[in-house]
Amino acid sequence: MTTTTLPVAPPGTVADGGASRAGRVPGDRVTVTRARIAGWLSLHWRSLALLTALLVACGLVHGLNLDGWPGRINDDEGTYAAQAYAMQYRGQITHYTYWYDHPFGGWLLIAIYTTVTNAFERAPSAVTAARECMLVVHLVSCALLYLLARRLGFRRVFAGLAVGLFSLAPLAVWYQRLAFLDNIAVLWVLAALVCAVSTRRSVGAAVASGVFMAFAFWSKETSLMLLPGVYLLLRQNRDPRNWRFVRRNFLGFLTVICGIYVLYAVAKNELLEGTGHVSLIRAVKWQLFERTASGSLLQAGSGTQGMAGLWLHMDPYLLGAGVVTAIPALFVRRLRMVAALLLIQVVFMFRDGYMPYAYVTAMLPFAALCAAGMLDVTLPRVPARGAPDSADREPHTRASRRRVAAARATRLALVVGVLIAGLVALPGEWAPKLGTALAADDSRPSRDAARWYIENVPNGHTVVTDDNIWTDLVIAGKKPDPIWFYKLDLDPAVRGKLKNGWQDVDYFVLGQLMPSTLHDLPLVAEGLRHSVVVKSFGPDGQITVRKVIKSARQ
Repeated sequence: MTTTTLPVAPPGTVADGGASRAGRVPGDRVTVTRARIAGWLSLHWRSLALLTALLVACGLVHGLNLDGWPGRINDDEGTYAAQAYAMQYRGQITHYTYWYDHPFGGWLLIAIYTTVTNAFERAPSAVTAARECMLVVHLVSCALLYLLARRLGFRRVFAGLAVGLFSLAPLAVWYQRLAFLDNIAVLWVLAALVCAVSTRRSVGAAVASGVFMAFAFWSKETSLMLLPGVYLLLRQNRDPRNWRFVRRNFLGFLTVICGIYVLYAVAKNELLEGTGHVSLIRAVKWQLFERTASGSLLQAGSGTQGMAGLWLHMDPYLLGAGVVTAIPALFVRRLRMVAALLLIQVVFMFRDGYMPYAYVTAMLPFAALCAAGMLDVTLPRVPARGAPDSADREPHTRASRRRVAAARATRLALVVGVLIAGLVALPGEWAPKLGTALAADDSRPSRDAARWYIENVPNGHTVVTDDNIWTDLVIAGKKPDPIWFYKLDLDPAVRGKLKNGWQDVDYFVLGQLMPSTLHDLPLVAEGLRHSVVVKSFGPDGQITVRKVIKSARQ
């Protein structure tokens, strides 16, 4: 077990345990508390000032025009917003039958935010409300990243640099604004890492680390891919005197909290496959073995290669610097696990599996830590006042002093050169993209389409739409409830209500669907073929309102 040093009793109190409680007065406690706060602030005020400035800058870049850019690139954001709405207003896990595609902790956090802030009623769209939550998630993640960097031994300026890279790169702004579960999972992973490198090395810190990793799983199950790195960092930072208890509590709390997900499926009789109900085992089989693979990163023309090309086109600097510096970082003890967490995710891209659109999100904090961390390692440290210099530990010869001075000068020149190159290259590359992020309103077609339908089509018409618009129509009171277009083909409950299939649909409010999507959704495809455009929004009819032309017998 860890040992702690008991504080010296302040003047006016009794040192004896029982007597001190009896003799202590409220004024003494206030004095002690104030002294502790003052001492903590005097020790950490520089970090607080730097972190405050960073959070203000990051908050402005991510908060201004957060709804406009990126646009509604897919309806995953709308799905999580709709599921959060269902939790808040309908007391259900999702707005349709929950089928174990992801654990529901992520949109539960969104629902907590929208409940506390009344965001669904206040924001211009449901997706906007969910993106507001992502802004809060991002700022907390920035603070955790700074704290993690400091606990890994970064000097303040390099801890701040890591936060700046993590938050201000155009690739980061794009993905971290999106209402994706990956952003929430990253927050919990960073919290777990901060606890894993706690300076106290206590059982309590280990428990917190395990709990936070379980929360990451509940937000996005793929975060367990990072579990080995978190565990090894905890082990690297261990105190041999309590390691057995630390290990057991970390793994115990992690397993129990993650296991609740399985127990939930068991309690609902939805663990095993069967007729008439969804199944956790069935969802896992689909995720691991039956989902269409994106191909390997080495496979020419594969979806994975195309995704990586998209990331590098948007911003090659953050990921490139992170991957390049991760290799030497493996040989630096305090950076080893951070580098491993980045490289694990890179290696996974070489397998022939499914590559999620937001996969890069969990790579960003570790890329920033590797890049800033290697600069911190390279830059010579100024010896503390009164501490022996490295040159003093060498034999007192002119050659040794010259050798040490030359090594320091080389390392200093290398760091200064990298920083100057960054200051020269990055503004020209990042400024135009960040300018777009702060000004473009690529989400307007989706908002305008929803508003037009609400204002121009009376209740009583069945509409099929995407989940970005679904919640907005529900909040506006459109009846019957709109139908998420995937459910028209894939949900037996929806097909049971629409006996005539697409001919029971009156309107489609959709963007341009991929041919592969239409191939998998024949009822949607047939309905679109038998419809005419009533109104279009955005360049080249990005989103259209289409009226279905019924057959003569209808």
